[in-house]
Amino acid sequence: MPHLQAIVIGVGSELRGDAGFGAAVIEALCRQPGLADRVRLARCDGEPARMIELWDGYGCALVVDAVRGGREAYGFLCRHDLPRDALLGSTGPWPGTPSGGGTGGSAHAAGLRAAVRLGHMLGRLPDRLILYAVHGRDFRPGAPLSRPVEAAVPQLAGRISRDVLGVLSECARQGERPGAHRPSNPVRAL
Repeated sequence: MPHLQAIVIGVGSELRGDAGFGAAVIEALCRQPGLADRVRLARCDGEPARMIELWDGYGCALVVDAVRGGREAYGFLCRHDLPRDALLGSTGPWPGTPSGGGTGGSAHAAGLRAAVRLGHMLGRLPDRLILYAVHGRDFRPGAPLSRPVEAAVPQLAGRISRDVLGVLSECARQGERPGAHRPSNPVRAL
């Protein structure tokens, strides 16, 4: 298996409506020819220790989640590119929380923030974290993805594919050897 420099983590539960967005994006990415050979694709429930275990050793982690609240239309996608310094110095609203200032966000956003802080303390934080969030509508147990969120899946899968190529090109320009950040044992999906 070739060494990989980036991991895409789909956060959430397929059993809670739009919370399954991360898993749906990972599934769409798995169907794209050759992408799984260039980047690790994984699902996670949002528990901080599992996120740390997944991204440990990778130079870049791309995290996909659904959020609630805010003023954006359902299905609205946002992207936050967060270098390590910005993650550790963040005192304002956590990326992925709604811009409307409400208390919405995601239970996973709290888990992501905890994972970043714990990962920093343990020395297991990627150099770069890119967060993709969709504004979800329906998070009820047993509900399917809402139509606007389902429509955002292929759009985001295409964007992530382009971003992965950009991350890999950037690593090549910086002269990093493949797998420079990756541990010798393979990371497993949790």
